[in-house]
Amino acid sequence: MVYHEIRIKDGKKQNYLVSNTRKDKKWKKTSKFIGSANLSKKEISNLKREFEIELKTDIKNKYLSKEQVGEIEILKQKYFDNLDKLSKEEFEKFEKSFFTELTYNSNAIEGSSLSLAETSLVINEGLVPEGKTLREVHEAKNHKQAINFIKSYKGDLDEQFILKIHSIILKEISERFAGKYRQTNVKIFGSDMKFPSSEKVPQLVRNLIYWYKKHKKNYHQFELAVLVSMKFVTIHPFIDGNGRVSRLLMNFLLSKKSYPWINIYNKHRQKYLNAVQKANNEDYDLIFPLLIKTLNENLDSFGFE
Repeated sequence: MVYHEIRIKDGKKQNYLVSNTRKDKKWKKTSKFIGSANLSKKEISNLKREFEIELKTDIKNKYLSKEQVGEIEILKQKYFDNLDKLSKEEFEKFEKSFFTELTYNSNAIEGSSLSLAETSLVINEGLVPEGKTLREVHEAKNHKQAINFIKSYKGDLDEQFILKIHSIILKEISERFAGKYRQTNVKIFGSDMKFPSSEKVPQLVRNLIYWYKKHKKNYHQFELAVLVSMKFVTIHPFIDGNGRVSRLLMNFLLSKKSYPWINIYNKHRQKYLNAVQKANNEDYDLIFPLLIKTLNENLDSFGFE
């Protein structure tokens, strides 16, 4: 956290911005001189934001470049600056619209034929569109219910949290498999991606959670959220619903540290699946640029400037 500090030197007032960060049980204090003149609250607030971005871009990340981190932080600030301008009613309308689009796109990526308008009918009005399967209707309802659960959840990532999300995603669709690890081997039709045998799945999920807890202070949150999502897909722990759960886990981890949710568009489905396939081999060169670009598109779509 960055705070404003006034120091007196040679009888003169000097303004500093100060950040105290803890790493490996040690505290590091970083200061930046911002002038000796009297500064308004607005000027100090703007300088704080710039300093926070500088601090985050100075940290060396394994997969994100300094420029990418800077862009992510600017997008984050843009997101919250625009939200602050919304009235309560406008914010509720924004959330309703965003999570409807998110539900539509995530299910469409997995093959649902519901349109955006039909998805809205299902989750916002409780209506069943003509000619659509009961499975598709449940997929829409369940995805929105999973979003609501994540938004109300106060804990950290753990095995029970993952299983709970999956149980919601497959509710009234595949109750036999909902919230349970697969007990057979799986293969994606038309893909050469290979997944671990079913016997290894429970331990691999626990290993992923261990990895997350061990590294969550060593990675930028955007980097961490994406890596957890990609590593989860590589395990493919469930018979069905892996893609939806992986994207919800990513957005949970982003929101946990106040980063915007990312709505991956169905129109970018093939690019996304190609990036996921490369990530299956620990090659993340495609997924990070795609998600940063998508976040940019998300903000533009709502007129956030």
